[in-house]
Amino acid sequence: MDARDAVPADHQRAAEEVRAHLVCLRGRGLFLSSADSLQLLHWLDAGVPVPDILRALERAAEARRKKRSKIPLRLSHAKRHLGRPTRGLFAKERPVGAGPAMAPVVRTLTTQAPSGAQQRLTSTLEALQGSDPEALFRAAAAAVRRFLGERWEELAPAERGALEAEARAELGDLVDLVDEDTLRELVAEGARDRLRAGYPALSAASLWEVVEARVKAPHGS
Repeated sequence: MDARDAVPADHQRAAEEVRAHLVCLRGRGLFLSSADSLQLLHWLDAGVPVPDILRALERAAEARRKKRSKIPLRLSHAKRHLGRPTRGLFAKERPVGAGPAMAPVVRTLTTQAPSGAQQRLTSTLEALQGSDPEALFRAAAAAVRRFLGERWEELAPAERGALEAEARAELGDLVDLVDEDTLRELVAEGARDRLRAGYPALSAASLWEVVEARVKAPHGS
């Protein structure tokens, strides 16, 4: 029997979402290590929601960049950030109003340079609806991951090269302290971070602020 048969389908779907988010943050494909897989299964068995894990991952990524860590982001790095508050673009407002659930996020996209990937993201977010904040968040987060991957591919080679050069420069003397494979991973992670920084409304914290406020709003607001 395949080992996956022993894992509930809901856990499998959640695990793939978490893995995909980690890939999005790192900018390179990867499989979870055995230790990370066991940690994730423990969290899911304990009922830790996917939104909490994704926000903790982003918080961990930010903390490690500030420390200029020599180790690429791993799932285990999110452990100390679980349950800690995260602040997104909408922390100081109540992003609630008439219209689609993700309307506050869509409005921020109108200030960005238009692209095919952005148009597809806008259409997807505008179509999202429902009263379950976790379901809304997970659908929005999946759309954002697709967008960021497509947006990266839309960039001209010179634009991608510039982001990678900035990421490499930020590493400073770490460039000479890690092996080439690790350096490539750190540069990829930093470059994707710079791309995401241009879309603060698409962070996990921002998406959660929108869906949580929407669901908690009085009926009809």
